[in-house]
Amino acid sequence: MQFQNQTVVVTGAAQGIGLAIASTFARAGARVAMADVDGPQLALAARSLERQGGQVRPYVADVSDEQSMQELAAATARELGDCRVLVSNAGILLRGSIDDADAVLQWHRTLQVNLSGCFHLARAYVPQLRRQTGNLVNIASVHALVAIRNSAAYTASKGGLKQLTQALALELGADGVRVNAVAPGITETDMTESTRRDPKALAAFLARVPLGRTVSPQDVAHAVAFLASEQASCITGVTLAVDGGYCAS
Repeated sequence: MQFQNQTVVVTGAAQGIGLAIASTFARAGARVAMADVDGPQLALAARSLERQGGQVRPYVADVSDEQSMQELAAATARELGDCRVLVSNAGILLRGSIDDADAVLQWHRTLQVNLSGCFHLARAYVPQLRRQTGNLVNIASVHALVAIRNSAAYTASKGGLKQLTQALALELGADGVRVNAVAPGITETDMTESTRRDPKALAAFLARVPLGRTVSPQDVAHAVAFLASEQASCITGVTLAVDGGYCAS
């Protein structure tokens, strides 16, 4: 899968899954715009990929801010060319029960980033994707398909993202724009560190995983690259679980 001379935009690209995705596209010859709210970490990540020969450029941006997304879209088009592949990866996980004192705050913040953020990003880039007959890949979660305790906001936001993916696939298909999502299982990132360091919690999770292992960020990146490639030219509206079989159990 090659992406030479294509502009790829990845949000949440400073670390974890987003960084793996940015690295994968950079190695495949793309010009990669790396966006994140964490400026210092983003700069370190971009320099690392540059040292490996990648054509990358960092952009500090907040997906929860509609104006920030419009400004990002304008800047990347001006400096790198119209976006051909847009990867909406930025997200947060705030755990808590529905009767916690800060449950309402967590609800609004989670949906603002995980769901509204993807909507703002897509809306900002749709004109470019139409011109390029491009691709949008959203990073959802297996919890778009299977609920999780003490994370109602996260589960709802990822379920909503699955439906947003399908709705945009229907809306943009006539323009040749494909819209898909990847739903990772428990992935080896900072977001899941507390679970992965708890032997009982990890064992309980892996008991439902036929392959018996967690997901690497590169596993997710490979799935994203496939969905954005010509090999997937007749795939749209799909949420692809990359979960070792968790959703099959």
